[in-house]
Amino acid sequence: MKMKDIHSEIQTGIINYLSAHPNASASVQGICNQWLSNEKYLHNIAQVQTAVDGLLNRGEMHKRSDSEVYTL
Repeated sequence: MKMKDIHSEIQTGIINYLSAHPNASASVQGICNQWLSNEKYLHNIAQVQTAVDGLLNRGEMHKRSDSEVYTL
């Protein structure tokens, strides 16, 4: 699978999780270990960070100003 496809799959997993849990917030590690734990594809911290950065750039997620925590 191409890296672009991996990041797209990760982003879809994150958005799906947030759709079901709109008040959720987590660090990249938490997103990787909790939000994406049931996904069928393999992912690592760097891939999840890149996917989160893409969602941040598009305004689909936000980073709390006081921490490394991400949310809707």
